[in-house]
Amino acid sequence: MSPHDLPTDPTAPTSPDLLAEQAQAWITWLASGAVDAPRMQAFEHWLSLPGHRRAFEYERQLWQAVAQPPAVAKRPHGRRRRVPRLALAVAAALALVWMSPEAWLRLRADYRSSHEVVTLALPDGSRAVLDADSAIAVDYDDQRRSIRLLRGRAWFEVAPGRAQPFQVTAQDGVVEDIATAFAVASTPQGVEAEVSQGQVRVAASRNGGWTYLLAGQRAGFAPGGRVVRHDDLAPDRIAAWRDGELLLDASGVADAVAQIARYRQGPTFVRGDLSSLPAVNAALRVDQPEQALDALAMSAGLRITRLPMGVAIVSATPAR
Repeated sequence: MSPHDLPTDPTAPTSPDLLAEQAQAWITWLASGAVDAPRMQAFEHWLSLPGHRRAFEYERQLWQAVAQPPAVAKRPHGRRRRVPRLALAVAAALALVWMSPEAWLRLRADYRSSHEVVTLALPDGSRAVLDADSAIAVDYDDQRRSIRLLRGRAWFEVAPGRAQPFQVTAQDGVVEDIATAFAVASTPQGVEAEVSQGQVRVAASRNGGWTYLLAGQRAGFAPGGRVVRHDDLAPDRIAAWRDGELLLDASGVADAVAQIARYRQGPTFVRGDLSSLPAVNAALRVDQPEQALDALAMSAGLRITRLPMGVAIVSATPAR
């Protein structure tokens, strides 16, 4: 059963077995990421009906117990409870949904972060700081020190005194150190490079021409495009997320929500169009993402609805 197959009459009697199937269907749907506003409204309504939230929480906890790897799963005391066959099927489906987009990344990455900023010591003594939901692969040899930015963004403080150049590749482009500390971000729109200390050079492809950047300077490129300089930024504001800060400068509200969502444990969904809301300027704490989301809501005129499984639904506050 999928959420699209659920009964449309909320007053119809529901047996415990059918209620459990409905809860399992909603769990599968939420985990899939294929979420749309009408079905989210239907989920909220379904959850508000008598007995439904309790059934949902029971099935969610059951799935979590089933989905745990055997090495860490806790064995219940006393008599073992039989797990319904359908619950096992739901757990298997959720595992596939979870693994499919991540399996290749896990195979390639040497270091990954989830919802927190992670500081790493690289083999040559350089330091890397990964933003939330980021991943890198490290490939050092006698000719070069190469880092592949596979997802998200990272800041690097390069250890000096090495003959091998230090390069970060992202989306077929290259950012190369010339004695510096710098940040690289890989987004669906392209790659961004920012220098907080020293100097780097940037090329949109391995055979492209170099663009040189000094401290406070920034540039970006799209795959197959060319390097474009952006407005300068104070060096101490570059990669502020390293220190737990999210600096929003004339940022669109939807983009601000997306940035905060990187640091939340549960999924974040936007209902409706937020493009008509005024741009926001704010300094928020990414190490306190729930408070950051609430602060953004207060300043931008948003409403936050929190649901089980850490789900947060963001929408514009209705006009009075």
